[in-house]
Amino acid sequence: MEEKARLKFLAVMGIKVWVSRNNSLPAVTKVPARIESLESPKEERDGVANDSSNWQQLASDVESCQRCTHCQHRTHAIVGEGNKRADLMFIGAAPDETEDRLGAPFVGESGQLLTEMISAMGWIREDVYLTTIVKCKGVEAPKSMQLAVNECLPYLEQQIQWVKPKMILAVGEVAAKALLASDKSMSQISGKIHYRNEIPLMAILHPAQLLQEPLEKRKTWLDLQVVLNCLKNGVN
Repeated sequence: MEEKARLKFLAVMGIKVWVSRNNSLPAVTKVPARIESLESPKEERDGVANDSSNWQQLASDVESCQRCTHCQHRTHAIVGEGNKRADLMFIGAAPDETEDRLGAPFVGESGQLLTEMISAMGWIREDVYLTTIVKCKGVEAPKSMQLAVNECLPYLEQQIQWVKPKMILAVGEVAAKALLASDKSMSQISGKIHYRNEIPLMAILHPAQLLQEPLEKRKTWLDLQVVLNCLKNGVN
């Protein structure tokens, strides 16, 4: 990423950049332009990710799904978008009104912030895979949401199996609790590497929350640096 763009994002995240008196270069950790996985190259991955017929069938199944009452409230079902062989997979909880209207995950103001976060990590949106656990907008009542999570998980599991990400980012507390089958608070979950079916998982605050609580942006930036380190050097 160009230095000017990176510094702009750090400013958006509320992170101060200290300038050395010796050389005027910002004394912050340099973000690599692109992470090269230490594991097997992309070409050696399962070819299912490039089998468009499988993804088309999944999209058709999701868009016609009536397994729970959330289908009654949707305008569009959210399947996902991005690189189907991505190293990093972002998973939110459920579509909000904007995402439901546009038929895409992580859009609107909070989606713009997430896009800037991805850019600061050295990628563009098309480099990662973005999706949600629950595929349809619905009511936020706990019982209704839990039922929707249970019904939608098979779709998500299929996506994870096909993408084969090196790491998962659970975006927001609801997504983190669902993916980890945990009732712990976000403060207990975040900042640590967890595992879901042997895939490393990091939970971060949802961009919508960061817009409401800008002081939390610094912590999220540190979490993203942990993610970058894990992708580059592996999980210790």
